[in-house]
Amino acid sequence: MNKAEFLNELKQSISEYPVEETEKSMEYYAEMIDDRVEDGMTEAEAVASLGTVESIANQIKCELPLTTLVKQKAKERTSGKKMPVWAIVLLILGFPFWGGIVIFIFAMIVTFYSLIWAMDAVLWSIVISLGAGALTGILGFFVSLFRVSFASAVCYLGAGLLCGGVGIFLFLGTLLITKGIIHGTKRCFLWLKQSIVGKEN
Repeated sequence: MNKAEFLNELKQSISEYPVEETEKSMEYYAEMIDDRVEDGMTEAEAVASLGTVESIANQIKCELPLTTLVKQKAKERTSGKKMPVWAIVLLILGFPFWGGIVIFIFAMIVTFYSLIWAMDAVLWSIVISLGAGALTGILGFFVSLFRVSFASAVCYLGAGLLCGGVGIFLFLGTLLITKGIIHGTKRCFLWLKQSIVGKEN
C-alpha cells in the first residue's frame, strides 16, 4: 500500500469525526510517512511500519476529546432511529425522578473526589508546617546558643530535627499519595473513554 492509498483509506475510516480532528490526523500520518521515507524506507515500508488502518483509526478515536466521543456515540446510536412519542413523553415527565438521581450520583462523585484532594492538601500543609518547624528549630538553636543558654539551644535543635525527620517521612508518603491520586484519575478517565469508544473487535 502506498501513501496515497493509505491516507485515502484512513480518511474514510475516520470521516465521521469532526473535520478539524480528521485533518489533523491526516497531516500527522502524512508527515510521519514522509519522515520515514527520508530516513531511507520505501513508501510501502513506511506505510507498513505504521500498522493497520483499523488499529490507527481506533487509536485516533481513543485520543478524541471526551465530549466529541459522547456526541459521536449518541449520533451512532440514534442514526436512522426515531424515538417513539410515548418514550419522549415518559422522559420529560420522569425527568424530576431520573434527573435527580443523575444529579445526585454526579454530586457524590464530585464530593468524593474533592474530599480525596482535600485530605491530600491537609497532608501537604502538615508537611509544610513541619518544614517550617525544622527551620525554626535550627534558627532557634543558633540564636539560643549565643544569646540564651546551651540547654535552650539543645531543645530548639532537638525539636527542629524531630520536625525535620517526621517531615521527610511524611513528605515521601504524601508525594506517593498525590502521584497515586493523579494516576488513579488518569486511569478512571481512560476507562470512561474506553467504555464510550468500546473495545476493538
